[in-house]
Amino acid sequence: MKSKNIAIVVTDLGGNGAEKSVLNRAQTFFENGHNVVLFLIENVKIYDVDNYKFPIIALTQRRDTFKFLGKIGDYIYAKILEYKMKQFEKFDIVFSHLPRADRVVKLIKHPNKYFVIHMSYKAELEKFKKRRAAKKLKLYRYLYEGEKIITVSEAMVKDFDTLGIKYESAEVIYNPFNIDEIRQKGDESIELDFDYIISSSAFKKQKRYDVLLDAFKLIKHDIKLIVLATPHPNLISMIKERALEKKVIILGFQQNPYKYIKNAKLLVLASDREGLPRVVVESLILGTPVVSTDCPTGPAEVLVNELSRWLVPMDNPKLLAQKIDEALDEKIQIEDYIVEKFGKQNIYKKLEQLLKEDR
Repeated sequence: MKSKNIAIVVTDLGGNGAEKSVLNRAQTFFENGHNVVLFLIENVKIYDVDNYKFPIIALTQRRDTFKFLGKIGDYIYAKILEYKMKQFEKFDIVFSHLPRADRVVKLIKHPNKYFVIHMSYKAELEKFKKRRAAKKLKLYRYLYEGEKIITVSEAMVKDFDTLGIKYESAEVIYNPFNIDEIRQKGDESIELDFDYIISSSAFKKQKRYDVLLDAFKLIKHDIKLIVLATPHPNLISMIKERALEKKVIILGFQQNPYKYIKNAKLLVLASDREGLPRVVVESLILGTPVVSTDCPTGPAEVLVNELSRWLVPMDNPKLLAQKIDEALDEKIQIEDYIVEKFGKQNIYKKLEQLLKEDR
């Protein structure tokens, strides 16, 4: 097909799974011959972007430049975005990722905008107190009613319907994964010479490190836990409170987490909400089994068929520990079909349909 001019907007590249997915989507478009420009609301780049050949342009040079101005700040960001977009040929399509960016893209004048949803807003709202939940729901209705949305899991569309957000259209398109690259990076050597299980999730409240550490304290196997997350003081305190200093090792954020995941006996996810958890897919690509909470919305769409046995109810450290022990005792087979549907070219076929449609 004829190449398209594609604008992709995201808050920043702060090192979380959603931002990595945005980079992968941009790269997938670029590799298929399209002209891609990635716009950042803020100039924050934790990921190494030196090898990407498409422009990555920040609207502002520091975090929260205009955020404190609320709606006025959103308008300022939108005007800057429109100005910077005019420096390129007219864009055929705009993809917006994450609520901060969505607030900005909502205000720009463009006939073909898509808002990509990376998490379960319904699960998020259920964790908030009533007043805060009502305020957030009002924001989400403002952002997405009458708009074209893309969700990264099937269940997230149902969440929008349950919340009464009347979108114009909804597409389910999984995040793309470069399977060959992930496996290649997984083959790099590591300096660890002991058995371990791994958590490769950012230290955030919804990742439930409290549940993970409580479960780890209960497991019967003598094994270490590697954490690929920034050593936040609260995380260090949680480890000390459970007297796990000698068994939990924080390696921090890694540009190449795959070599550590590949050599782990097991990856564990204890979240109480997700979108489509990248680490679960990446772990399966690398042949490392996964035990995960059955949280909204993605794990049950990844751990399917025989792997669904390794889904655990949320907020249950005892059962999570039991499943970890069981998984460590078994040789779990990961069939190719489980991960192939997430391959970048399979995902591109769905993205290509959006580009072909006249809107």
